Amino acid sequence: MVLIAPGPPWPHLGKNFLMIRLASLAAFVATVALGDVAFAQANEIPGTDVSLAKMDLISAMDRMGAFPNGVSGVAMATTSCNKGSVKVPWEAPMQEDHPFIAFLVVRESNGRFQQISDYSFVKHGFFALTDNFCDTCQEPPFGGGDVLGLGCSDTYGITNNGDNYWLAPPQEIDPWLGEWSRFCSHFDMGEPAVSPPQDCDGVRSLTVPMAQALLPVGHRINIPDSEFLVSGDFYYQGYYVIRGEPELERENNWGSRKFNPSWNGNKWSTPSTSTFANGSVLNRWSGATVTSVKNGNDDGRIYVGVKVTGPVEGLYRYEYAVQNRDNYSGIESFSIPVCPDARVLNAGFSDIDDEAVNDWNIAVNGTSIDFSTTGNPLRWNTIYNFWFDSDAAPVTASADLVQFAGGLGGTGTLSVSTSTPQGLYNVYLGDGCASGDFPLLYAIGSPPQATLGNPNFGLESSGNDPSQPHLVVAASADGSVALGGSCTQWFAGSIGSGAFVFAMTTTDGSGVATYNFAVPSSPSFEGTHANFQGAGFELGGPFAGLANLTNGLRVRLGDAISDCP
Repeated sequence: MVLIAPGPPWPHLGKNFLMIRLASLAAFVATVALGDVAFAQANEIPGTDVSLAKMDLISAMDRMGAFPNGVSGVAMATTSCNKGSVKVPWEAPMQEDHPFIAFLVVRESNGRFQQISDYSFVKHGFFALTDNFCDTCQEPPFGGGDVLGLGCSDTYGITNNGDNYWLAPPQEIDPWLGEWSRFCSHFDMGEPAVSPPQDCDGVRSLTVPMAQALLPVGHRINIPDSEFLVSGDFYYQGYYVIRGEPELERENNWGSRKFNPSWNGNKWSTPSTSTFANGSVLNRWSGATVTSVKNGNDDGRIYVGVKVTGPVEGLYRYEYAVQNRDNYSGIESFSIPVCPDARVLNAGFSDIDDEAVNDWNIAVNGTSIDFSTTGNPLRWNTIYNFWFDSDAAPVTASADLVQFAGGLGGTGTLSVSTSTPQGLYNVYLGDGCASGDFPLLYAIGSPPQATLGNPNFGLESSGNDPSQPHLVVAASADGSVALGGSCTQWFAGSIGSGAFVFAMTTTDGSGVATYNFAVPSSPSFEGTHANFQGAGFELGGPFAGLANLTNGLRVRLGDAISDCP
């Protein structure tokens, strides 16, 4: 991945393109000066509505490198329809008013939903057909091709969408406005891998021989063999960017299908296995919740998918997939609120390359877990992943996304509703002690929360020896007592004086001790708490030479308690 220095959102864009964006900002300022509070998208063209109506097959057109360490150049077929009330310009480059088609490929595996394709080049559309896939086309057959007429459909097959002659970098395009400048563009400058850059004069220098010299993979969607070799569910997505299309009409601009890659000895076979569906590919993520936000009418939309599983041994697994559909500024940080006393463990991040040097920083800052970057923003048509474990249960709240360029107008921080670790009903008080890894004590049940009258609540301890005598002590008073060595008592008092043996059992063959009890339904328990700690008897253990101790656990009781202590 190419690192992008702070400053303008995409500093390598042509001067003319940046002038267009500055003109948009000037229009915004002028609108404010006139006192118009009902801000509109800067270049909105009412009535514009292009739909991605169909995605046919996806194909690994060619490859380089020996299996299983090679890379495939992939392409997909797309059909668009004009569902609006105005004709849509469909001029060929080097004319600037035409559609752009972006592609990506994802895999769902082990609970994670991640992009496996590179930041691939974008197809520049040319010559609209006059087909009738969606409606009756109102253009004459074999029309001039410079507009997609009312009710008309247009199809680009796999070979066409995979032709390097029509593919160019996504960084050249403002996906929010749907604008592109031919000056100093890839088409203008030519292909540096083939010949020296040409004059920045707005005249096409990228030739057919240059494009053909990029075979076998070139600027098609690049996918390593290693990504297809991971077991999972695979999906491909297309997205049409149309100049001036109102944001409210864009949800039908993109869509996805499922496919099943398999190696046939020479190439990857990629048959489609599901029907096409409009919307973000994140909607395909099994068990996930998807929400979105945009920067008013100043910049495009970001989608946040989240899947929370567990708890397992007291920890919930939080998996986030954040997708930038058409936000020009990009995203530089993702901050998720968390209860101050909650644990956050095993946090991680992944982007679309294997370069550790540009991975986002991760920091747990008391009331939030913050992922951030200074040079690798989440760019449009890209999905990044974020994950961690926490003993706090999921609660719907707002997480913050900060734009890399701050936004040209509007606000630089976007708040999106999602699942966050802010339900800390069982508080981890501190570590246990053992000759090796100490045993754990955690809540179980449906839910694993001591709501009044919950008949399924209980405690469980894992990490003990099989068939081992085990007990749990309970106390109402808070405090800690150093017991010597590495052991700490995580409650005040002692057995018979403020604390008592709550229950005793024998661990099973896996070293798990289970304590099931119903929470009383009496209102007198509302808002109270109890502190628990377990002990597994083992000669030579660090506690008095007789036992290993679990962590301390505070169980909060009631139906009306706050989510965070």
